[in-house]
Amino acid sequence: MSRATAPSARTILIVDDTPANLGVLVDHLERMGHQILIAQDGEEALERASLMRPDLILLDVLMPIIDGFETCRRLKAAESTRDIPVIFMTCLTDAADKLVGFTAGGVDYITKPFDIGEVIARVTTHLSLRETQKELEEKNAVLRRVHQELEQRVRDRTAELARSNAALRESQQLLQAIVDNTTAVIFAKDIDGRYMLVNRGFEELFQMGREQVIGKTDHDIFRREQADGYRANDLLVLAQNRAVELDEPAPQSDGVRTYLSLKFPLRGPGGEPEGVCGISTEITSRKHAEDVLRHSYSLLEATLESTADGILVVDSARRVVRHNHRLAQMWRIPDDVLASGSADVCLAFACGQLREPEPFVKGVHDLCADPEASAVDTFALLDGRVFERYSQPQRLGGRVVGRVWSFRDITARVHAERQRDRLLLEERRTRAAAEEATRLRDEFLLVASHELRTPLTSLQLSIQSLGQRLSRGMDVERVRSAVALSGRQIKRLATLIDMLLDVSRIQAGRLELNRGPVDLRELVTEIVAHLGDQLAQSGSTLAMRAERPVIGWWDPYRLEQVVTNLLTNAIKFGEHSPIEIAITGEDRVARLSVTDHGIGIPAEVQANLFERFRRGVSSRHYGGLGLGLYITRTIVEAHGGRIRLSSEVGRGSTFCVELPLSTESAESRYT
Repeated sequence: MSRATAPSARTILIVDDTPANLGVLVDHLERMGHQILIAQDGEEALERASLMRPDLILLDVLMPIIDGFETCRRLKAAESTRDIPVIFMTCLTDAADKLVGFTAGGVDYITKPFDIGEVIARVTTHLSLRETQKELEEKNAVLRRVHQELEQRVRDRTAELARSNAALRESQQLLQAIVDNTTAVIFAKDIDGRYMLVNRGFEELFQMGREQVIGKTDHDIFRREQADGYRANDLLVLAQNRAVELDEPAPQSDGVRTYLSLKFPLRGPGGEPEGVCGISTEITSRKHAEDVLRHSYSLLEATLESTADGILVVDSARRVVRHNHRLAQMWRIPDDVLASGSADVCLAFACGQLREPEPFVKGVHDLCADPEASAVDTFALLDGRVFERYSQPQRLGGRVVGRVWSFRDITARVHAERQRDRLLLEERRTRAAAEEATRLRDEFLLVASHELRTPLTSLQLSIQSLGQRLSRGMDVERVRSAVALSGRQIKRLATLIDMLLDVSRIQAGRLELNRGPVDLRELVTEIVAHLGDQLAQSGSTLAMRAERPVIGWWDPYRLEQVVTNLLTNAIKFGEHSPIEIAITGEDRVARLSVTDHGIGIPAEVQANLFERFRRGVSSRHYGGLGLGLYITRTIVEAHGGRIRLSSEVGRGSTFCVELPLSTESAESRYT
């Protein structure tokens, strides 16, 4: 380190029992301009440190008699040496030894053999810290001197204030003599509201001597409500820093007197308010008259603000004279528009909210052109609200001086009327639906009774015929024919009853599926064979296209119902035309389509065809309970599938059933 960068020359005490080992370090430190002191043991170090007061001590730890740690403790215990920084120099490298050194008061620790550059850097650092510490101590000494000087100045100022207070008291006595001889009530308070001065008029008004008032606040003297009012007025004057005229009550035994108080701030040398002075004159009679007028105005104000209508008063010059808050709320008029005071500005703002502004503006102009006219009309706003507008001329002494506009929000009433109309329409629709349901029920009962009676009648005749034949003698072929006929009618009757039971289960939510592996192609083939007689009697041909088995996890009995219902409908309504069945299985979906080329189904009937008791054609010509397709749709949906219809009148119909081939998919959609 060069001498240019080293701190100013300082005294360094090096303590080592073998100082010859420190020659190089001493040379470097002396070249830096430092004064080097040498001590060979702890006792000598304590003596020289106390005498020379070095700026830094380099202290060896391992020394005879007193080691470095004890030497450091004694240095720190002495008043004259406790602030001198100590750096230990030792060959001890254990962390515990270092901790002992720092605990004894050392500021740093250099391990032997040491690096000269490192030692010089550490010495320089601690010398700088020591120098900074001394500067702080010197500054503290200066501060102590300044503090003493300030205390003396305070004492001098206190004496000066005592002289000033004496002069002030003389001035106050003069002021008191002046204010006591006026008829007004005069008082002065400091910024905290404590009375500094009151005159005789104050004492007479409130029946108390000034010794009872001076130094106290309004809250110490008057009732809380009265004191709150006085203090609020004082704070207003202080906040505005100007003179203010205020009405202030003064309760008395014979009633409340009212005073007009001129209150103004008492300013200090810098112009800032330091208190309040008040000069009060009684105005009880005038105040009473004003109260009567104010009451009348308040009543009018309350009337305007309590109404649910928005009120706007405009004079003959089309200036806004008065409006209530409800008007601003209804029209959402900004304050700056109302503050303009122009009726035309307000009208222009209102037009921006109307669905049809032209009729509204025309109505305003027509009424302004005829001052005696009155009007009532209704108009709609863009946000959906509906207002009703009333307008009457304003008269003063029989002369029209302006116009009063009243706006009423009738949105709820209009919506209620519309709701009423909707409810009436809904009630009519509901009644019509109920009547239609009743008609369908009656028609169903008629058809059901007919459908049930037909097989019963046929069965009854067949049994009677069988009895007659048996009485005349056994004819096996005829008996067999009668038994076959009876069996068909019984089966038909059982089918009708099962259909009714299925509808009952569906309505009760108790339709259950007994799933198992089903080959759709095989199932359809069996049903086609079973219906072979009906197909032959109808005169229709049937073509089935199924390239491979289509196997799913379905209820075979319920699926048989679906196929049977679709195929019997195709036979019934096909009118001797060909019937086509297609079965496919792809994209994890099984599809069954049944197509006939018969009478077709009208478009207006198709939407409700899968509901209960619905038919595509009249029951008079084709019979049926109107339940087959309803049951079919329910079974398909219970399997997690769907059924679609495509039909055109005169060209036939196609029913397409889609069922999930995946077991998991079917189960999840059904459950």
